[in-house]
Amino acid sequence: MNWKAINDQELEHMAMQLRQEMQVPFTEPVILEKVIREKHILAYFQPLNEHLSGMAILVGQKESTCRFMLVNTNHQFCKQRFTACHELYHLLYQKSFDSVVEKEHITDTDDLEETRANHFASALLMPEIGLRMLTPIEQQRKDTITMATLMMLQYRFLCSHQALLYRLLRLGWISKGYLDHMISDVMKHVRDYGYSPSLYRPTKKTELWGDYNLMARELLDKGIISIDRYNDYLSAMKIE
Repeated sequence: MNWKAINDQELEHMAMQLRQEMQVPFTEPVILEKVIREKHILAYFQPLNEHLSGMAILVGQKESTCRFMLVNTNHQFCKQRFTACHELYHLLYQKSFDSVVEKEHITDTDDLEETRANHFASALLMPEIGLRMLTPIEQQRKDTITMATLMMLQYRFLCSHQALLYRLLRLGWISKGYLDHMISDVMKHVRDYGYSPSLYRPTKKTELWGDYNLMARELLDKGIISIDRYNDYLSAMKIE
């Protein structure tokens, strides 16, 4: 994909506006559960096949639109956050969208909307304003950012080492050669700098964010479904 075909400014503005709408400071990690709930998205986090990152489905039109997101919890926690932000682009901003199934990728795609979704996810997770506020000024010159600062930033924004480096490459902070030099053996750096490995571990949890249970209860209260069907709906989601 030719990066020149992507409107960087538009996507950066979308991400910045969403952060401001959710009242998330630019130096803090975006609170995805808050975004998902306030945007009335039904998000299901579940262990899936390793090759599947997630899924986004849009049903209905305008006021009656229902938005659904699926995220694979067999992936690292930081990867789950990137996937969820990626799906937010599809569900909230992409035009002429019905559904999409995501395979593992951050940069390796020739699809325009997938590339836009990746860029939006990066901007939402790691806002340029926040990166500049947290990075020492002398390390904002090209190819000068240190491993200590890289580790601090990824744990501040709860993003992966790889996603952060590609974000800095896109912003022009580092070269491809510098990225290649800094990208290897992230777990060694996690240990060396005394950070928790939990950011890079899969959660393997089953969680539901949204109003699924309330919607099911409303159907029961209105007599549209039986108590048995209501219990079936709840048990089908396998919530822990």
